Amino acid sequence: MKTYLVLLGLLAVTMYSCTNKEAAAPDTGPEPSGCDAVVINSSDVYATISSRCTSCHSGPTAPLGADFSTKAKFVSFVSANTTIFRLRVLSAQADMPPGGQLRQSLRDSISCWIDKGLPE
Repeated sequence: MKTYLVLLGLLAVTMYSCTNKEAAAPDTGPEPSGCDAVVINSSDVYATISSRCTSCHSGPTAPLGADFSTKAKFVSFVSANTTIFRLRVLSAQADMPPGGQLRQSLRDSISCWIDKGLPE
């Protein structure tokens, strides 16, 4: 009988110790995406574009009307041609700029700028 009570007591202790007595972690909302933490504006993006792209993409001879000679013209082009810009400049298969793709972190930042609606 003593053995039975000892085993029953051990079983009760084991079951009690296995229950979760901790409160669940509070829900803090959705995890921020990479773009949530990025602060980038048109001037930041245009600084890169003007140094890497305007030698070819400037004035009336700019290929396919992609005139990036001013920030306003650049933003207007990206706004009207977002898919083409993403494919040619930001994608893994990007062929612009011809001297070599922009580094990944810069492409990610520009993509976030587009995703956020091209903020000034």
